[in-house]
Amino acid sequence: MDARFTPQMIIAHFVSQKGISVEDIGVAPVVVVSWGRDVIQSLANATGAQPSLHWLYGERQPFFTGCVQGQQVSFVQAPVGAAGTVMVMEELIACGARVFLGVGWAGSLQASAPVGAMIIPTACIREEGTSFHYLDRSAAVAPDMRLVELLRENAEAEGARVHCGLLWTTDAPYRELNSKIETYGRQGVLGVDMETSAMYTLGQFRGVKVCNLLVVSDELGKEWRPAFGTPELHEATERAQRIVLRVVIQH
Repeated sequence: MDARFTPQMIIAHFVSQKGISVEDIGVAPVVVVSWGRDVIQSLANATGAQPSLHWLYGERQPFFTGCVQGQQVSFVQAPVGAAGTVMVMEELIACGARVFLGVGWAGSLQASAPVGAMIIPTACIREEGTSFHYLDRSAAVAPDMRLVELLRENAEAEGARVHCGLLWTTDAPYRELNSKIETYGRQGVLGVDMETSAMYTLGQFRGVKVCNLLVVSDELGKEWRPAFGTPELHEATERAQRIVLRVVIQH
């Protein structure tokens, strides 16, 4: 069934109201997505990217566009969670985005992936609700494998401890039950987040390239070990930003 209204229609309505063109929004073909305002500001500062004067969400979700060694790139803060992230990605695709690199965080289910380690999800357990509006429940979703390899190579070059494999995405972080954590851990699931499986599904559905680099922010072993706000996590997140910027140039 065709959608009653589309991202293209939303963008057309927005630019009509503002008296601007789609190009005036300033979306680059390559977009780096993060859920941390500090990360987006840091990336903008590092590249000299400038805020868009005509971004749909204004300062609520910062959006910058700049150039990295000749490669035009945008940086956007997405809402936490699959639904909001996919909505923003849909609108960015309608404005010309074709490659998405996510920089985020995940809880680890494996002792071999402690706080500060990095996860590149190559397959997903879909326990968010958004992806099922795009692809059937039986569909397997995956990232763009060229981006996986570039992220892995650059993470290793930065000296990061990097893991590629299965990730669990959920809408309900406060219902990550002990029984489920233990079961998924035994199955080799690396970690858990709230966006990746929906992002990968959208990538497959819309024919755009998507891959995420996730820093382990907390460990969900026998005891919960959070590292939010610690120098350890801050340093790892800065390393992830450097890795992604290198991939922007190479992709």
